[in-house]
Amino acid sequence: MATTITVLYENVDDATFDLDSYMAKHMPLVDEKFKPFGIKGWRVLKAVGKPFGGKPMYSVIANLEFDTADQFRAAVAAEGGPVFGDVPNFSNKDPVVVIADLVGAAG
Repeated sequence: MATTITVLYENVDDATFDLDSYMAKHMPLVDEKFKPFGIKGWRVLKAVGKPFGGKPMYSVIANLEFDTADQFRAAVAAEGGPVFGDVPNFSNKDPVVVIADLVGAAG
């Protein structure tokens, strides 16, 4: 069963987020530190709106793919310090992290 880790950055008025730094430095760091623990890949999404207009709740959403939640937990236990410690370099807000197992898919 596949596990997706969703990392959400809130889109609030006082939030700052440096997407260039995130893509150039943070995500390669995530890949490097979590690779030995089974990360299969990642995707970064920039939120652009809501279905009926208005500001989205989150500005940036990252999805990390692992085979199991335990792989992610092991990665965080071993290398979470450098990865989460890098957050202040691109954002003034801590991310919301959700661990989810795949239960269905299409296409």
